[in-house]
Amino acid sequence: MNVLFKNNLLNMKKIVIIIIAAVAATSLWAQEPLSPVKGGLSLTYVTKNDKGKVQAYSLQKVTSVEGSGNNLTVAYSIQAMDNKKKLIAKVPVINYTYKVENGALVIDPKAMLNSITTGSPSDGTAEGTPMILPSGMKAGDALADCEVKMQIAFIKISASYTEGVCEGEESITVEAGTFACKKTKFRSKSSAMGIKTEMIVHSWYAPGVGLVKQDMYTAKGKLHTSQELAELSE
Repeated sequence: MNVLFKNNLLNMKKIVIIIIAAVAATSLWAQEPLSPVKGGLSLTYVTKNDKGKVQAYSLQKVTSVEGSGNNLTVAYSIQAMDNKKKLIAKVPVINYTYKVENGALVIDPKAMLNSITTGSPSDGTAEGTPMILPSGMKAGDALADCEVKMQIAFIKISASYTEGVCEGEESITVEAGTFACKKTKFRSKSSAMGIKTEMIVHSWYAPGVGLVKQDMYTAKGKLHTSQELAELSE
């Protein structure tokens, strides 16, 4: 398999996981969404390996927010960067929109497909179970499964978050500061062109900010990668 083509497939797989992780921050706590909801907000994330070595960065920007209270439409962009914070030109910018409806996140798999493809609807297909996260989650609450299956040309991609549970509230400190968060746990499975992964994912989300930290462990309990908020600015 051509190396560049293989890298593009891996990047596409990463994009799917990034989108799911990002939109998973949209349940409500104390009447404020656990996601970035202010236009112009910029969030830089750093990804590290199991030894704590920086592997890459990503930049998310909130481009628009419509609605109010528990009913919002939020658009943002995602840009990939290398370990020196240099934008990776060969990875396209992802423009994405999610909604908060009556205090709960509802995400259509087809919307995720549209954020990845730039051609006509015939360029790909998507199906799956919408991600729905209710407001006011608390320790012990089960969280709905999310599953997405896509086919773009001959490329098949699938990703799922299952066995979700809210593990409670926790204050954590990352490069961008200290945040009061809700912590969740999911079992994540993904596949792209036969390349499969399974992880246990612990994530921390802060009101008005969204994802603050995420640790991914192998099925055997070994830390694989971690991601945390490195910079937050308006």
